[in-house]
Amino acid sequence: MFACWVVFKKKHFDVGPYCFDMYKLSYLLDTYNISITPLPGQTEWNVPGYIKDDIVRPPKHKKLPGRPFKKYRDKAYNKLYGKKSKNSCSTCGFKGHNRHSCRNGPRIV
Repeated sequence: MFACWVVFKKKHFDVGPYCFDMYKLSYLLDTYNISITPLPGQTEWNVPGYIKDDIVRPPKHKKLPGRPFKKYRDKAYNKLYGKKSKNSCSTCGFKGHNRHSCRNGPRIV
C-alpha cells in the first residue's frame, strides 16, 4: 500500500480515489478529535467494601530459574520421537537385556 502511495505522489496523482478512508489524514484527525477525560486520582475512586477488604497474596510457588522444560502435547510426536520399547533377549525372551548379558537359561518352547 505504501509503495503505491509513493508512486502516486511522485507522478502527482490524487490518491483520494485509490486510498481507503481510514488511511487519510482527515480520518486520523477525526479519531483524535473526541475529548478524552482522564481518570480521577486513586484517592477519589469509589471502591466497594467487599473488594477493598479482599486480600490478594502472591503465589506459593516460585518459578524455577533457567529455561523451561519442553512440553510435547502432540501424541504423534511422542510416537515418532518418544522412548522406544526395550528389546528382548533372544535366548530367554525377557526384556531389559540382550543375549550376551543373559543370566537366565534358554526358553523352553
